Amino acid sequence: MSPPAGTPTWTSCTPGSRHPHRIRSGRSSIPFARNTNRCFRIRRMTADLGNRRCHEAVTTFVATHLVRASRSSDGTPSSWFHTGAPSEELNGVLRVGAAIPHEIEQLRTLFDGVPACWHFWPDVDSPEIPELLRRRGLELFETEPLMMLADPDRAAYLERGRPEPIEDVAGDAGLAEWARLWSGVTDVDDLVTGLREGMDRRSTRYLLWRDGGEVLGCAAVVTCAAGASLEHIVTRADHRGEGIGTALTRYALALALAAGARRVVLTASPDGEGIYRRLGFDTVGHVERYA
Repeated sequence: MSPPAGTPTWTSCTPGSRHPHRIRSGRSSIPFARNTNRCFRIRRMTADLGNRRCHEAVTTFVATHLVRASRSSDGTPSSWFHTGAPSEELNGVLRVGAAIPHEIEQLRTLFDGVPACWHFWPDVDSPEIPELLRRRGLELFETEPLMMLADPDRAAYLERGRPEPIEDVAGDAGLAEWARLWSGVTDVDDLVTGLREGMDRRSTRYLLWRDGGEVLGCAAVVTCAAGASLEHIVTRADHRGEGIGTALTRYALALALAAGARRVVLTASPDGEGIYRRLGFDTVGHVERYA
């Protein structure tokens, strides 16, 4: 005798089994299917949002580096900046626009004799690029999280007053102090020349933390139409753990927001990622750097 219409039935996944695993059939499976589809859509929307934020962060990172140098190119087909200073952080290929050997060879010629950093963004770039870089003698030297401010409106409530030990670098003397702490070297004349390009172009503000006449920390904030990036946050080794880096980051972030930036990005060392999370940044991707 057949059960009344609409009565749920049970079907065994393993016919003949003494204790079959049962799955429900009939009309009661429809809500399950709907819930499954809804979960799939939510996961898809979440993934799309994550990809979009990663693209936005990479675009902002690239844009804020192009404005630091008098020589740069944005996506023709590759993006790069060149200050000529003896530091791979002040010259670099920000994105390789095409995974073709000829393009990479041209870029290597451009930076011949100058330290340069090559950026690869695993979440958005062609996966063939790392192998092409390795074939041309470039080696991976670090991988860092790419972070972006999650909610600029909420972050706007951060205290915007400047802590007394923080000062803006105004000239070459202060820039030399900044460069010595940041680089760890004493002969910084060529570094100052490269760093000054950002000041001359009014894109970059350099910050010092001075206490008792000693420079204990430094940071930089770079702004452009696309947003802002926080860069080169360093605390002198014998004063780490005292909150200097956090205070510099908060003030640099306040400057970025005051300049109207809606996207604020940075790349973090593994030790610094937790600090930046507490300040409102989310990890949206990663960058691999080659030299």
